[in-house]
Amino acid sequence: MAKLICGINEISNDMFNGKTIEEVIASTGQLLNLPDRSNLVILVNDEESDAGHVIAADDEVEFVKAAGEKG
Repeated sequence: MAKLICGINEISNDMFNGKTIEEVIASTGQLLNLPDRSNLVILVNDEESDAGHVIAADDEVEFVKAAGEKG
């Protein structure tokens, strides 16, 4: 089951499997309280990635806000 993390917000669900990070952002961005995309770093299994990455069942995707950014 893939896991999405942004700060204290976390969602785990099988529906993310096989979708790109871009697709998942479109459907769950508000739930995760994602910041402005220009200041967002995407980590997949602790390695920097991009929004075109296809999520696998065991992936942990973390959205990291720029240091000092509120929200």
